[in-house]
Amino acid sequence: MEIKENVLNELEIFFNAFADKTRLRIILHLLNNNESTVQELSKALGKSQSLISHHLAYLRGCGVVSVEKRGKFSYYSIKDEDVKEILRRALQHAMKYSESILSCKLLRDEEE
Repeated sequence: MEIKENVLNELEIFFNAFADKTRLRIILHLLNNNESTVQELSKALGKSQSLISHHLAYLRGCGVVSVEKRGKFSYYSIKDEDVKEILRRALQHAMKYSESILSCKLLRDEEE
């Protein structure tokens, strides 16, 4: 199967959304809680509201989360079932193959 360059670029951007621990914590919180405000995420993760907002904007731009305005609050959630399934599969994979994933990190560290 041949994949066009623009699709590869989009995949790279999409998967980069998962390459930061704070963003991963936000994503996992939303996966477990269905939706949250910036204030709720800030309190749950012990991070500033501005940092959470910055990461949410990134995740939104990458198509990972969506936002719904209700009154004076914005509620963030995982965008759709496809993204939820990707996240669930990634979690299963990480738990099942943690040793080989950790060795991948060691190889990357050696290259640097």
